[in-house]
Amino acid sequence: MLTAALVLIVGLFLGALLNVLIVRIPREGRILGWPRCTYTGAPLAWWQLLPVAGWAIQRGRAANGTPIHWIYPLVELISGLALLRIYQIYGLRPVFFYLTFVCAVLIVTGAIDWLHRWIYTFVILGAALVALVVGPLVGMNWVNVTLGALAAGIVFTLLYGLARILFPGHAAPFGLGDVYLAIFIGASVGVVNLLPALFYGMLMAGVAATGIIVVRRAGRPTPDYISYGSYLCLGVVLFIALGGLG
Repeated sequence: MLTAALVLIVGLFLGALLNVLIVRIPREGRILGWPRCTYTGAPLAWWQLLPVAGWAIQRGRAANGTPIHWIYPLVELISGLALLRIYQIYGLRPVFFYLTFVCAVLIVTGAIDWLHRWIYTFVILGAALVALVVGPLVGMNWVNVTLGALAAGIVFTLLYGLARILFPGHAAPFGLGDVYLAIFIGASVGVVNLLPALFYGMLMAGVAATGIIVVRRAGRPTPDYISYGSYLCLGVVLFIALGGLG
């Protein structure tokens, strides 16, 4: 029980660290240095860095009164709960640290895609290379992970090409970033688990798209873009947390 509580706390603080990356990678292109407020640029106090609690103490607002995006405390909660579930399933074996890395990449990628509609090629393909190398070292079959990366890349490349034909404008539901993300997912879970891992994200994206259509037909304003990559990332984290890798 004590170890589980410690893992949860570590996961929450990992989420706080991931939030620093989520803010800095798009805005500054760097990760070093003391965190600063997204809106005022002022250095954050130590208590503002406390996961979830820092956001709650500030009542979800920056020093200038601007609302802080809800995604930041959500990232911390997802990170903490994901680590707790991975620990409950696998203990502190090497696969725990590998899946922590996988979930961290998915959380950062999903959050940045939601906020900025962008998936960074260097980050996601670098992570895919790590998965291809480290996955077999923690017990995953190297043929499985290699075929997973190839299969996901091929399928999503075809979907990307189809989307460019059907949606010649900027509203295409698939981009090259989604192709790179799929390669990382395939390398992380393997070809055997690829479809189950993608299922949750595709289901959530489908529900969101249906909701947008219903609201739009009701005459209300709706977004023109669905962060498909964000749904895929969240779905794979959920798949891992539910013990889908066995």
